[in-house]
Amino acid sequence: MAENPNRIPVKLPSLAFVVCLLISVSCWILVTLSKEYKVSYDYKLVCENLPEGRKSITASDTVITLTFNQKGVIYLTQPFRVKEKTVTVSVSDLIKPKNKVTVYTFTNKELCDYLNTHNFGSELVSVSSPEVITFYLR
Repeated sequence: MAENPNRIPVKLPSLAFVVCLLISVSCWILVTLSKEYKVSYDYKLVCENLPEGRKSITASDTVITLTFNQKGVIYLTQPFRVKEKTVTVSVSDLIKPKNKVTVYTFTNKELCDYLNTHNFGSELVSVSSPEVITFYLR
C-alpha cells in the first residue's frame, strides 16, 4: 500500500511533556484535597428526653443549617452527605442552665456550643440559621 501524499503526519507528544503533565495533575489533586472547606448542610431538628411533667415540645424551627470545617478528602467521603440528615437534641440537657419556664429561647451561638459538646465536636463551626430558636413545652 502506498502512503497518501495529502495526509498530514500526526506528532505524538514528547515523553517530557507527558511526565510534566502527570506531575502537574498530581500536584493539583494534592492541593485540592488538602484544602480546608466550609460547607453548610440543612438538618432536621429532632427533640427527645423531655423534662419531667412535660408532654410535648414545639420548636420555632424544625430545620437548622449547620456550617462545618472539612478537609478535601473528608469532604468528598463525609458521612454528613446522607440524604436524611437529623440532629437529635436532648431537651433536658439543653434547658438545664435556664430557669424553669415553658418557653426557652436559644441563640445560634448557644445552640452551636451545645451541639459541639453533645453531637459534632470541633468540626462544627456555626449554626447559620436560624438566628434564634425557641422551644415551647406543654
